[in-house]
Amino acid sequence: MVKMQPYVKMWYDYLEEGKIMGLKCKKCGAYEFPPVPVCNSCSGTDLEWVEMKGTGKLISFSIMQLMDKVQVKYGRRYIGQVQLTEGPAFTATLEDFDLNKREELYDRLPADVNLGIMQFDGFKFVSFKLKD
Repeated sequence: MVKMQPYVKMWYDYLEEGKIMGLKCKKCGAYEFPPVPVCNSCSGTDLEWVEMKGTGKLISFSIMQLMDKVQVKYGRRYIGQVQLTEGPAFTATLEDFDLNKREELYDRLPADVNLGIMQFDGFKFVSFKLKD
């Protein structure tokens, strides 16, 4: 078992419950995602858990280059930088994307996305899907 800071463990516990959570600073209102114990905007430490809207804009993407043994196990994946509706930017896996359609995706940027939760190798993590 991996030892985690309590706020990191809580984030993963929320993912297990199907919730995508972040922290919101009570002092300035900025969001932290993924959660960190100190606000990046004002250095405040009075933060509260809030459920994220689960939407954002894909602003860039690339293929994840993996070593051969890892690529055989996990396959090729696209990862992207998403600007969440609440403000923070987050890098995550792009789900259900046809690897042969990357040129079309470049033309759509910034593209609307929905955040989701993906199960992989026994862990849940945040991913995103393009909106139709």
